[in-house]
Amino acid sequence: EVDECGECDGSGADIMCDDGSYVCDAEDCSSGGDIETGCDLPENNLYLMDGDVLYNSNVDIAGFQFNVDGDSLTVLGAFGGDAAAAGFTVSAGGSTVLGFSFTGSTVSAGCGTLVQLDLNGDATGLSGIIISNSDGESVDFSYYEGGGGDDCASGVYDCAGVCDGDAVEDCAGDC
Repeated sequence: EVDECGECDGSGADIMCDDGSYVCDAEDCSSGGDIETGCDLPENNLYLMDGDVLYNSNVDIAGFQFNVDGDSLTVLGAFGGDAAAAGFTVSAGGSTVLGFSFTGSTVSAGCGTLVQLDLNGDATGLSGIIISNSDGESVDFSYYEGGGGDDCASGVYDCAGVCDGDAVEDCAGDC
């Protein structure tokens, strides 16, 4: 019988993570899926956390624009982060935030806090995301919804596609 690690007659997940769960490979351990820094995000994603806009980018960012979503929400200001460190001019009006550099500087590819927002109201996310590179070309970015938007906190599916299920493939590859 094939175990959940894909090994025929294997012993299964035998590496214990800090949270007490067991995985096949230590790299599969996570902090429970929580995002703590921009480096926890998938590439080319933004995430709003307590007013901080976190990012993970595989290209230098020359400009950005996005809307902050939420009922009766107003962005009072935008400041700090890697955008400020790069000398960007960042402005906010209504629910829209816009940042770019008059000198052509960029936020280097990588991860961190892009900008900090002063918000009036409860933000639920970002939309209308536009990120441009130093050639003025649009870069495909998304808002990170967390784990692909499903309700499987562990992210572990059995061969039948059931979250935390116990179905396994046999040595013939049948589920």
